[in-house]
Amino acid sequence: MLRIVSTAVRSIASHANIVNLTSSLISKQYPVTQCIQQRFFGAFSSTINKWGNVGNIKEKPIFGQTEGISIVPLSLTPVTNSVRTVIKYSRKKGKRKTVKAVLKRFYRLNWGIWIRTYAGRHKHLWKKPEGRRYKLRQHVFCNATQSTMLDKMVTSYWKRPHYYVDDPYNPYHKREEFPFTRTKPKIY
Repeated sequence: MLRIVSTAVRSIASHANIVNLTSSLISKQYPVTQCIQQRFFGAFSSTINKWGNVGNIKEKPIFGQTEGISIVPLSLTPVTNSVRTVIKYSRKKGKRKTVKAVLKRFYRLNWGIWIRTYAGRHKHLWKKPEGRRYKLRQHVFCNATQSTMLDKMVTSYWKRPHYYVDDPYNPYHKREEFPFTRTKPKIY
C-alpha cells in the first residue's frame, strides 16, 4: 500500500500527464481490472484536475490487456481524526485526569492564556538564517479557542498560580495594560 502511494507521489512530481500516473499506480498486488479509489484532497486534487477528468479514464491496454481500464488513483493522505485523549472519569477515583502532553508542550500564564514554542525550533538550524533562528527562540500565544480547549484538558491544579524559584516567565504572569487583568490602579 505504501509502495503504491509513494510511487504515485513520485509520478505526480515527475510526469506531466495522467497516463504515467495511472500506469505507476498499478502493481502486481492489484489486478488491472480492479478499480483503485482516490479521495481528492488539497493541492493533489487541483494538480490532477489540471490534467483532466480522472473519474473514468479510457486508456490504451496496459500489461497486455485488450480492454481499456477505469482507474481512480489512491489516496495520498490518510484520513485521521484529531484526538484529545481527555479522561473524564478515571478508573480509581472517577475524576478527570490531566493530559500530560499539554504540560510538555504548553505553559499557562496566571492570567489565563497559554503560550507555546515554535514547531521545529531545533531542526536544521544550520540552514536557517539568523533572523529565522531568532524568531524560533521566541514564544507565541495560543488564541482564546485553543486556551479554552487546553483548560479543559488539564485539572484545576494546573490552572492556579504556581511559584517557582528564578522563574523566567515571572514578568509575564501579570497583564496590567488590560482592564480585566489589571491588579494595580491605573496611573493617569
